[in-house]
Amino acid sequence: MKKIFTLLILGLLLAVISTDIKAQIVKGEGFLGFNLSQVDGDEAFGYKKIGLHAGLGALVPIYQKNNFNIDFSLEVAFSQKGAHQRQIYNGADGITGEYDLYMNYFEVPVLIYFTDKQITSFGIGASYGRLVGLKEYEHGNLTDVNLSYTGVDKYSLNDFCILADLKFRIYERLKLGVRFQYSMAKIRTRPFYLSNGQPDCPRDQYNNVITARLIYVINEDRSQYLYDEYEFHGDNPRIHQKTIDKKLKKLRKQEEREERKKNK
Repeated sequence: MKKIFTLLILGLLLAVISTDIKAQIVKGEGFLGFNLSQVDGDEAFGYKKIGLHAGLGALVPIYQKNNFNIDFSLEVAFSQKGAHQRQIYNGADGITGEYDLYMNYFEVPVLIYFTDKQITSFGIGASYGRLVGLKEYEHGNLTDVNLSYTGVDKYSLNDFCILADLKFRIYERLKLGVRFQYSMAKIRTRPFYLSNGQPDCPRDQYNNVITARLIYVINEDRSQYLYDEYEFHGDNPRIHQKTIDKKLKKLRKQEEREERKKNK
């Protein structure tokens, strides 16, 4: 799995290097959102664990033609995953059915994005995650499973995932993104037991995550999507061009004010 991920990164980097570097404008991104997580293979069902998702990224254009773009994306993110199950039994015998799993990851996602008319982007790729924090609660009690735990059912410190991502421009440089992420390799194999105490089949477990986030593109050229936004569909192109020129003039003044603020 590590070899596959490494080959994917190398392939994407070669694609970037093979393009015309002079024509590229590398865009920076900052993003903030939340994860809805579950762990497939446990006794808790549904995307009930809410966690933080935040980080920075770089977006490098590798192809552009007829208002269609292909970009390479590299991100560094902090991502909280896990599972949650509320109490389902009365707990008279100490069994409540409660379960909470907290996992903190530092992740490096790499994706290829396909963008149409500067509005909608679809991305596909993979990520490597390193587990940096771990807590597990069963029936309301903290278990001994943590980063230093060495039992046969310990969690892997590495998480290799596939990704699918969709982004929409909602206002100028601000975008809304939705991402699906799933582990390519098991993160844990855990034994389970029947109600009579007899062992059940052990189950492999996988991270299963849906992410919603806001993305701000730091140094995107806003003039291009102004032309897209005011695309002419009428029968008087001169009036249409005046509208664009007016918007561009306002945009340049705004950018000049922002530049002066930075230089103060």
